[in-house]
Amino acid sequence: MSKKTILIFLILIFASCANSLNIVFYINVIAQTHVSFFTKSINLLLSRGHNIDIVYAKLNDRVILKDITGVKNVYEIEFAEKNHWHNNMAYLGNPFIKPSRPFLDLPTYDGLALELCDIAVKDDNLLNFLKKGEYDIGIFSDYDPCAAIMMRAANIPSTAALLPTAMFQNHILNAGLPSPSSIYGTTIVPENDGSFYDKMFHFIKSGYNIFWRLPKFYSGFDSLTRAKFGKSFPSTKTIEEEVDILFVNSNEIIERPRPISHKIKYIGGIGVPKAKPLSKEIDELLNTSSKGTVIFSFGTQIPTKRVPIEIRRNFVKAFKKFPDFLFLWKYDNVTEDQELFKDANNVKRIEWLPQTDLLQDERVKCFISHMGMNSFIETSILGIPVLSIPLIVDQQHNSQNAQNRETGIIVDRDSLTSENIEKALSKLLFDSKYMENAKKIGKLMRDKPEQSEKLFIEWLEYVGNNPGFHNIVNLPNISTFFYYSGDVILFVFSFIVFTTWFLYRFVFSKIRISISSSKKIKDN
Repeated sequence: MSKKTILIFLILIFASCANSLNIVFYINVIAQTHVSFFTKSINLLLSRGHNIDIVYAKLNDRVILKDITGVKNVYEIEFAEKNHWHNNMAYLGNPFIKPSRPFLDLPTYDGLALELCDIAVKDDNLLNFLKKGEYDIGIFSDYDPCAAIMMRAANIPSTAALLPTAMFQNHILNAGLPSPSSIYGTTIVPENDGSFYDKMFHFIKSGYNIFWRLPKFYSGFDSLTRAKFGKSFPSTKTIEEEVDILFVNSNEIIERPRPISHKIKYIGGIGVPKAKPLSKEIDELLNTSSKGTVIFSFGTQIPTKRVPIEIRRNFVKAFKKFPDFLFLWKYDNVTEDQELFKDANNVKRIEWLPQTDLLQDERVKCFISHMGMNSFIETSILGIPVLSIPLIVDQQHNSQNAQNRETGIIVDRDSLTSENIEKALSKLLFDSKYMENAKKIGKLMRDKPEQSEKLFIEWLEYVGNNPGFHNIVNLPNISTFFYYSGDVILFVFSFIVFTTWFLYRFVFSKIRISISSSKKIKDN
């Protein structure tokens, strides 16, 4: 290698180092898929030469954390009690029993988040870790404000929220965006058909969240921070509103249109890998079907044994009605339930399903899924119709979006009869509009001018190099009264009332005078 080549190489290395950012991820460990999403994001930034450290806030201690090559330092906080998350989160019970429409969105989470934040705030080693790194920007999921609080305490100049899911109501409110309850539900309870009942339900629910639940939630964190950092420490509400940018693991093409802010960037599709060759075993299985393959998976949070045996039996019964299709089912233990699958020749169970690779195979015609965000994004980008069976958290939101675009059909978890499953599959497999719509949505997402990875990297670097970005893009912080022009409404209402009263008095007086005059004439 010549001296000139070596010199150019060294210059490039120094230039890369000069432009690199010191970044800390504060990851709320909730689900395996969330950690996978953050890992993809971290690897993208590492490939750009940035320096990455991680804080894991281990809400769910059953999630497996793996070392990420290139990450320099890792810090962990967790509850003293093992399985604390699983012992308290109600949705982790029987996911196939559908509760009545909940008025509160995951109320148990609020208490657990505050409890873990109490541990974080009192951990001086954590604060020293965040200060010592001299970070340019901090990144966190922002389902609760603890990470943003700790980064403000450590004087990290820029902050970014990175959501593995769609936005929740607190993100929308903190961005200063309207969310009229006559149109929108919440991510947990998205159903809103415009009926009087739905509008009334969401009107009351929205008012409760805005004026009671969220202020009360934030006041708990204020108590922690003021006790630790002093009364001059900014309020939790202020800290949340001053997050510089919000990256959302969704996509404009598949989300319901809504008012948006310059600080919100949709990056759904980030890190979707290219298809790898299928194993010989799976490839040969796909070739056994004359009309195509349907793949079936409930993801990592719902093991097969948690699916009631009667529901499994209903699936098998429905699948047998489509002998020309192969049904490839992710099944945790294929040695179990042999009798159930005895005559189901077109149903094959497999303990590990290469979901992304299969969805990119033209022989796959449909996907049966719980519709977690990662599955929703993958099926949408790759153009595959989906039979949605939403179970927990944001899955109903994702399923509604697919059904609204006629790329999917929802079968409620409490309606999983063989007849309902068969009916939904018949539509998805034989009504061409579902495949056509899925392919159209997939092409729209793949052809977007601003692709997710580029959007994420460039905006994150931009905000990291320009502290205080929120001062430019934040909407004015105005009251509800001012937002809805309460003063104007009161004036107009008062004017109408006064005018009506004046006209009434005027007309009434004229009528009275007329009656009085008529009476006098009659008397004379």
